[in-house]
Amino acid sequence: MTTLYNNQTGLTFTNLESLGIIAVNLIIFYITYLWAKSEGMIHNFSLNRKDIKAIIWGFAIIFLMGLIGSNLMLLTHTNYHAELQKTLTTIPILPVAIGMITTAVLQEILFRKWIFTWLAPYSKTAVLVSTGLFCLFHMPTNLAYLTLYIGMGLALSMVYQKRENLSASITLHVLWNLYTLGATILVMTNPM
Repeated sequence: MTTLYNNQTGLTFTNLESLGIIAVNLIIFYITYLWAKSEGMIHNFSLNRKDIKAIIWGFAIIFLMGLIGSNLMLLTHTNYHAELQKTLTTIPILPVAIGMITTAVLQEILFRKWIFTWLAPYSKTAVLVSTGLFCLFHMPTNLAYLTLYIGMGLALSMVYQKRENLSASITLHVLWNLYTLGATILVMTNPM
């Protein structure tokens, strides 16, 4: 599928450039991981059944908000994930996927672990602040994106708050990002 996609879009990106992007993302990921581990933010990556249930519940909430956002996009004639489509026509899939995974981990450390630790005695406030900053960070340009990012921020915050496990919110965020990437690639390679 990747080769078919790259052939259809006529990518001019070289393998060396792709490897460079991957290397930079992996270095950023590793440095962040070492920093978070030294600060006691990350102990080990583990999930149990309750975490998996929370991830499924969170994914369903984000998916529902995505459906609402998609319908708003149709009503407002907004192009679905135009920025991601633009990126995918200039950069191969693998570097984009690794970048999406890296940013998901970084965002979860910042918007969940750090904010929830900072606002620990105020759990409802932590959810609202975390959601609001997550939404602002993504700079929604219309009501559809605002709906999606508020829903996504709320779901990620609630999963983190309920499970108190950074691994659960990271997993949910990575799964959603990869789902979005896969859906966008399918739309681009199979236009209606």
